[in-house]
Amino acid sequence: MLNLKKSLIMTIFMVLSANSYAVQKGDWIIRGGLTNIAPQDNTGGVVTVDDKTNLTATIAYLVTDNIGVEVLLGLPFKHNLNSGGVKVGEGTHLPPTLTAQYYFNETKSGLRPYLGVGYNYTFFLEDKITITTGGLAGGNLKIGDSNGFAYQLGFDLEISEGFGINLEIRRFNIENKARITNIVSPMEFNVALDPTTIGLSLYKEF
Repeated sequence: MLNLKKSLIMTIFMVLSANSYAVQKGDWIIRGGLTNIAPQDNTGGVVTVDDKTNLTATIAYLVTDNIGVEVLLGLPFKHNLNSGGVKVGEGTHLPPTLTAQYYFNETKSGLRPYLGVGYNYTFFLEDKITITTGGLAGGNLKIGDSNGFAYQLGFDLEISEGFGINLEIRRFNIENKARITNIVSPMEFNVALDPTTIGLSLYKEF
């Protein structure tokens, strides 16, 4: 029985070692998939913002064997703005982000974790009031741009050499100022989205 346990442990160790996985200085990593943005709805009770899923991509370059620089890109995210459970408007934004990453290459199982800290600039491409009745009907909505830090935790799981699946979680500090004009009582309030995002992608190394 003891020999069997030793053999099992040695077999597991050999399998894990055989899948040793590391990136190197000069490597490029391109990831593409779906990301869900879940805002925290911290607007002081004025409106709530629903979540949205869309296509995103990242391009990372390894400056050293462990340190990378990544750019986050994607299609615009359109969110519904709700008040009292009723949709009152829409906002469409892009959150491009530049991130410095640290890759933990010592993992031996084909799973490569990494951490990142970045800077985000969020700007709205379109924002409008959609409700046609009540005090907000006919109003003009303007949501300003914002910038802030973003924090990242990610995992690359190798399927074949230089190709695999990626899972990442980010937390953004996003606080935009919103104004509604052309109504009887114009409004101004903060839209502190501070979203958590979860992305599932495929990646390729070059």
